[in-house]
Amino acid sequence: MTRRALLHVASRWLVAAFLALTLAAFFLFLTAFQVSADGTAHRILRRGIAITTDIDAILPQVTNDLHAAAQTSDQDPIRVPNFPVPVEIPKDEAARIEGEELRQRLLDQSADRIYDDGMSAWAQTDSKSQQNIARFSTADGLNRAFGLVTQKWNTIYLIAAALFGFLSLVLAALLWLNLKSYVRLLALAAATATAAVISLAGAVAVRFALRTAETEADPFEKELIDLGVDVVWLFIRNYLVLSLLGFAVLAVSAFFLWWDSRRAAHPVVRPVEPAA
Repeated sequence: MTRRALLHVASRWLVAAFLALTLAAFFLFLTAFQVSADGTAHRILRRGIAITTDIDAILPQVTNDLHAAAQTSDQDPIRVPNFPVPVEIPKDEAARIEGEELRQRLLDQSADRIYDDGMSAWAQTDSKSQQNIARFSTADGLNRAFGLVTQKWNTIYLIAAALFGFLSLVLAALLWLNLKSYVRLLALAAATATAAVISLAGAVAVRFALRTAETEADPFEKELIDLGVDVVWLFIRNYLVLSLLGFAVLAVSAFFLWWDSRRAAHPVVRPVEPAA
C-alpha cells in the first residue's frame, strides 16, 4: 500500500473518530436540553427544594408566620416569611391557606422562580433561612447542579446541541462521500454506537460514584444523592436506547456488507443455452 493510500485510510479513521466525539457531545447536550426542559426541570426543582428546605418539617411554622403576616401587613400580595425562595400569595388566600395546598404552592412557585431566575433567587427573602450544606460536599455539588436545570442553561444546551449536531452532519457527509456501498452505513453506525457507548459508560460511572457516596451520607445528603441518581438515570436511558439503535444498524449493515461480498465472490453462473 502506497503512502498516499495510507494517508487516505488514516483520514477516514480520523473523520470517524471526530464524528464519534461530536456525536457524544451532541447526545450529551441534547439529553441535557431534554432534562432541563420546563416540565422535567420543574419536577426536579420541586423535589430538590422540598429536600433542601426540609419543607415538611418547617411547614407548620411557615403557616403560622404567613397567617400572622396576612393579619398585620398592609401589603398585597403577601411574601411568605422565613422561606428561602420568594413566594407571594394574595392576602385573602394567605390568611387561610395551609397544609398540602400551601406546600404545593410553595414548591410550584419556588420551582418556577428558580427555573426563570436561576439559583440567585435562593435565600433572597430572609437572612435567617440558612441551608446546612457543607461546602464541597456531595450535597453541595448536587445543590449547585440545580442551577443547571434552569431556563438559561436550557437555551445554552439547545445552542450547543445544534452546534455539535451540525458538526456531526458535516463529518458524516465527509465519511459518506469517501466510502462506498454498505461500508458507508457501517461506518456511520459504528461511530454512533461508539459515541453512545462512551456516553453510557460515563453516565453509569457517575451513577456508581453517587451510589458509592450514598453509603456514607447522612439522611439529608442521601435524599439529594437519590435525586442526583434519578436525574443521571434519564441520561442512561437515552444513551441505552441510542446504543441499541447504533448496534442494530451496525448489525444490519454488516450483514448486507457480508452478503454483498459473498455475492461478489461467488457470482451466479447462468447455464449456457444450446444453439438452435
